[in-house]
Amino acid sequence: MEAFEHIVKVFLESQGYVVTTNVKFPVKRKTKKASYEEYQTHGYEVDIVGARSNSLLLGSVKSFFGSGGVSRQGFKEIANASRKTHFDQYKIFNEIEVRDGILKEASSRYGYPLKHIQLCLFVGKFSFGEEQTITDYLEKKHIGVYNLRLIIEGLFEAAKPSTYMNDPVVATIKALQLAGLITEREN
Repeated sequence: MEAFEHIVKVFLESQGYVVTTNVKFPVKRKTKKASYEEYQTHGYEVDIVGARSNSLLLGSVKSFFGSGGVSRQGFKEIANASRKTHFDQYKIFNEIEVRDGILKEASSRYGYPLKHIQLCLFVGKFSFGEEQTITDYLEKKHIGVYNLRLIIEGLFEAAKPSTYMNDPVVATIKALQLAGLITEREN
């Protein structure tokens, strides 16, 4: 599990989800053979799966702290066709056959009706000026978007003195607060 995936995991746990990471879902797809019809099954990995009584979240986690950030070039319908694209990094959002296959398999595996399953994108860093465009685009497709501020605010809530989570992420926030290096957020 990557570091930012762990941060997202702790955030979701603080929201009442039971979380697992790096889950593969088999999806059967037609190959590009022209001479005859052929299908292959490929496992598509979902970074984060969070479950609670009334909902199941399937999330892709992109920190991109050391890069330019998540950009519109990853999404087919909003990418600038004259620039390099990154569609392969976002197959779950770009390819309806993959998305539907993952949702159906998750419904079958975990027992949630499709209407209680939500795809999500958890983002550490967006490309400059592109967060709103990407968020609007994905939300129109009923895909949840969690930016860094929302995730960190949830972790600050989990680190309040009246709560206890035995996790290094929450313990680090509490230690930084006690050392006076960050201040506890007021509501």
